[in-house]
Amino acid sequence: MGSFYVLGLQDKEQWLRELENIKYSRPDLHYRPEYCGLFRGTGEAWLFVYREGDAAVVYPFLLRRVNLIPGLAGKLERDLYDITSPYGYGGPLASPAAGEGAWDGFYRCFAGYCAENGIITEFIRFHPLLSNHRSLLHHVEIERTSSVICVDLKRPDEEIWAGYERNNRKNIKKAYREGLEVVLEETPAHFNDFVSIYHHTLMRNQAGEFYYFNNDFYDCIHEELKGNFLYAHTLKSGRVISTELLLYNQTYIHSFLGGTLEEFYEYRPNNILKHEVIKWAKSRGISFFLLGGGYREGDGVFYYKRSFARGGILDFYVGKKVHDHEAVIMLEDLMAAKIPRESESYFPGYRRY
Repeated sequence: MGSFYVLGLQDKEQWLRELENIKYSRPDLHYRPEYCGLFRGTGEAWLFVYREGDAAVVYPFLLRRVNLIPGLAGKLERDLYDITSPYGYGGPLASPAAGEGAWDGFYRCFAGYCAENGIITEFIRFHPLLSNHRSLLHHVEIERTSSVICVDLKRPDEEIWAGYERNNRKNIKKAYREGLEVVLEETPAHFNDFVSIYHHTLMRNQAGEFYYFNNDFYDCIHEELKGNFLYAHTLKSGRVISTELLLYNQTYIHSFLGGTLEEFYEYRPNNILKHEVIKWAKSRGISFFLLGGGYREGDGVFYYKRSFARGGILDFYVGKKVHDHEAVIMLEDLMAAKIPRESESYFPGYRRY
């Protein structure tokens, strides 16, 4: 077995060097310390680095203190923790030299690290384009949870356009005829419009509290991720009616947050917005546009996103691992008196109450 060390946000330069050393095809933005640090309110951001000969595996995660869960304060005899991937896509990444043996060594080492540090469960959101779930099939419970849509920007313009659903092409043409204008900005010049419409959309969809990010969150994006964020706004008669915040690097661009004023749906402002983002990203040499999926498998949001890439459906996998079964049973017993959430499949179970 090889050796390991763990880096925090204070080790930003070394964290970035480790990503470079993996020699992966430009790891996604989600692996960078600046991105992981956006979610420091959820947990502490760390990068686990494993080395075995010429092989290396890196794994960013958020460390959350279980003792802070409402209802558990003062009830636990020791500090307990669990870990999760930051919002979006992640999971471990390995250098080209890492074979099955190195992956096995990595996870045995990581499991030992969890045991020594009171980490009782682990939840991973794998990257749908990197298929990194395959390397942990023997170590973690892998579950396909949904589908996500990806536009392959490496294809010629006419092929991308032909890959749109016919109705989507009609709606984009209609939006142009209606005089809608799309403004793409690498600064938060229309930030107040963005937040207002985004929150309007959250309320309409009865979204959870997690999605109401505070000003510090956006300030971190604007300061720490300069050159990696894009605001797209659709304007009608000078008014922002649809808006989106996207995150990108040289290889990937992601729909991150956004919304549309429902009274303007008929003008198809988000169709033209995404079409203009696709043109912009392709002109920058970006390879893939990940639109995400729906709120539920096969819902209207999913089919809308699929209208931009009929053949761009990818499987999205998560990983679940219980590192300390006794601790989990104890926690679920302590929380049993609480009213459970609707989803019995929520993981870890003691956080569903």
